[in-house]
Amino acid sequence: MAVSNFLLVLSLSCVGLTFSVSANEGTFGTSTTKLDNSVIYTIDLSTPVKYLELKSVSRGNVLTRYTINVNSDNSSRYFDDRACQASMSNINSTSFAAYFRCFPELDSRDSWYHSMAVFDRIQTDKVGYSTLQGEPNPYFNLTFERNTIAKGIVVFSDLILEMGKTFMFLDSFLTLNIDDTLNSITYAYLQDISSIKTEKEFEFLNTFPDSEISEGKTVTIFCEALGRSPPSVRMKRNGMTISESDGVYIASRRTSLWSTFYVTFLHASKEIEGNYSCVAESESRTAYQSYRVEVKPIVCWDLMIDFNVTDETSPLVVEGSRGVNVDCSNYENDDVTFDTVKRTALTQWTERLEVTIPRSAFKMRRIDCTATDKNGEISIELY
Repeated sequence: MAVSNFLLVLSLSCVGLTFSVSANEGTFGTSTTKLDNSVIYTIDLSTPVKYLELKSVSRGNVLTRYTINVNSDNSSRYFDDRACQASMSNINSTSFAAYFRCFPELDSRDSWYHSMAVFDRIQTDKVGYSTLQGEPNPYFNLTFERNTIAKGIVVFSDLILEMGKTFMFLDSFLTLNIDDTLNSITYAYLQDISSIKTEKEFEFLNTFPDSEISEGKTVTIFCEALGRSPPSVRMKRNGMTISESDGVYIASRRTSLWSTFYVTFLHASKEIEGNYSCVAESESRTAYQSYRVEVKPIVCWDLMIDFNVTDETSPLVVEGSRGVNVDCSNYENDDVTFDTVKRTALTQWTERLEVTIPRSAFKMRRIDCTATDKNGEISIELY
C-alpha cells in the first residue's frame, strides 16, 4: 500500500507556556524536528486515515487536543495558533468559576465556545460523566461570558455537592474552530472539587473499545483511571500481559489526576479478540475493569445515506475481510435476490460490498440480513 505523508508545524512556546509534546518515533513512521519556536511533525500514514488527533500537556496541566483533517484540500493554509492558560476558583461553597486566558486574546466574534462537565461518583459505584448544559434546574445553574477571557460559572445545589463530596471533578473546555485542515484546537482543564479528599483514591472510567472493529482496521484500546495520584495502569488480554510487537504499540501516561494505558493494533485481525482487563494496583487496593473485543464485518451507514438509489431499490453497504458476503431474507423467510452487487478492494485485507435490494422484497416492511466474513458475522435489520 502506498504511504502518504502529512506535515504539521505547531508553535510550542508562547507567553511563558512550554508544551511537552512527543511523537512515537519510529512507531507509526512519525518523527519530530525541533526549531526555535515550533516543532515540525512528519507523519507517515500507511492505513486509510481521515482524521488525526494530537495531544499535548502543558506545565499547567492543560491538555491541548488538535483535530486534523488529513484529507483536506486546504493544505497550504496557515493559521495563528493561540496559547491558552486555564484556571479555576471557588467563588463560595457551592459556586465555581473556570477561566481561559489566551494570547492573542479571544474575540467574541470568532468561532469558539466554552463548555463544562463533571466526573462524579454519585448514583453508583462507577464514575459518571455529565455535560453541564441546558436551562437552570434544581441541580445546577451554568452561565458563560464571551469576552477577551472565556469565563464559566457553575452553581451546584447542596444536594449534588453532598452526594459527590468524596469524588467530584470539574472539567472545563475551550474549543477554537480553525479551518479545513486543522479543524479545531481544544484546551481542557480538570480540577478536583470534592469537599472530602482521600489521598490516592481513584476509579476507572467506563471506557469501551470501538464496537465496530473489522479486519485491517487500526484499533486503539485504552484504560483510564481518574483520582488523586492514581497508580500506573496496565492491560491484559485473556489474563495475559500484552507486549509490544510488530504492529502492536503501547503508550502510557500518568499525571497527578490521570493514569492511562493505550494499546494500538495497526491492523486488526482475529488474533486481537478476547477479554481485555484494566488493572491498577495501589497500596490500598487493586482495581479491575474488563470488556470483550470482537472482530467482524461492519455496516457503513454513512455511505448508505449518500448511495445513489431509486425509489425501486434500497442499498446495503458492508465492509469486512476479503470474501465478505451478505444474505438477506424477508419476513416470510424468502431469500432476497439483489439487483446489483459490487465489490471494491480497500486494503490487502479488506473489501467493501455494496448491494441494492428491490423495494418489492420488503414484505411486512422489514428485511433481515446477515453479513459474514472469516472472522464473524453481524445481523442487520432494514426497513
